[in-house]
Amino acid sequence: MILNLIRTLHAWGGVTLALLLILSSTTGTLLIWKDDYVKLVTPAARVDFTPDPAALASIAEAVEANFENNDILNVQFATAEFPLTKVTLYDTNYAYVDINGEVVDQWHMNDRIEEWLYDLHHRLLLDDLGLTITGLAAMALIILVLLGVITFIPLRRYFSRGCIPASTRRAELLLSHRNLGIVLTLPLLLTLVTGVILAFPFQAEELLLEEHRRSEEYSDNMVIGIDEIAGEGTGDWLPAMERTVAVFPDSIIRSASVPSGFSIHRVITVQQVGDWNRNGTSMTYIDEEQGYMDLRIDSKGFPRIERVFNTGYPLHTGKTGSLFYKFFLTLCGIGVALLSSFGLVSFVKSKLK
Repeated sequence: MILNLIRTLHAWGGVTLALLLILSSTTGTLLIWKDDYVKLVTPAARVDFTPDPAALASIAEAVEANFENNDILNVQFATAEFPLTKVTLYDTNYAYVDINGEVVDQWHMNDRIEEWLYDLHHRLLLDDLGLTITGLAAMALIILVLLGVITFIPLRRYFSRGCIPASTRRAELLLSHRNLGIVLTLPLLLTLVTGVILAFPFQAEELLLEEHRRSEEYSDNMVIGIDEIAGEGTGDWLPAMERTVAVFPDSIIRSASVPSGFSIHRVITVQQVGDWNRNGTSMTYIDEEQGYMDLRIDSKGFPRIERVFNTGYPLHTGKTGSLFYKFFLTLCGIGVALLSSFGLVSFVKSKLK
């Protein structure tokens, strides 16, 4: 009785969300290779580049020269693998800047095809409403995956028959759906859980991290290790970057926020050795005029739960620096699309009898 109810809930819930899951898995799989596509269509992204502080400081200065500081929200610096700097601007405007500081493209919201694809995947082209829908759908799918595991257990002896249907008969499609679902359970749950966190980042931070961030130890971590350098010119881009690398040895500069009417600081973010998040999670705050390093935020000193939390973005997007992991996520994405398709077609066939 209970097992039949679980099967019914899984079937109806699955068919309700099947098309959304197919869309999400397909667009997500394509987005794993987003940077590769941009390199393919943008000559300025196919050059050799060494992202040392001098080169990045020159780019930062060029960004400030090309745009108003109050309009610049974030500067995501070029890397050796992707030698384009992405500038996030006010009112959902963006720009790519090459290694010489020249603006090679500027666009609004999802005017570029890969940005449109991201908007479709993340927000269904519906702004915040779409983001809420995808987040709630991911939460519902977590429950459906767990229900699917329960329905598989009594039928586990059929697992040896594989994940590819021998025919288009409903029984074969349903069998393949169950078997493929078990194979994909862990990567699918990982993608869904991290997807929920990315859809509701502020709520997730408040639920999981707020209590830890209120501790005195957490606050003290922000002033440990700051240098005592100050004075004229010490807050300029190049010395600020060199000082940041000095207090975070062997780190890689990933992004920065520029001084503006809202902040007097150059905020420089770095990726430390062992940090999976290639956007970086450690940073310094350096006063532009006086040169004081007011904060040094070391992500290695974060509570364990926050360090795990910070792995959500790279695990979801494939941006870990591992080509193997990108291929793994690609195969999983294709598998999830097939999983949903098998389940949807078998359900429809059952209703057309």
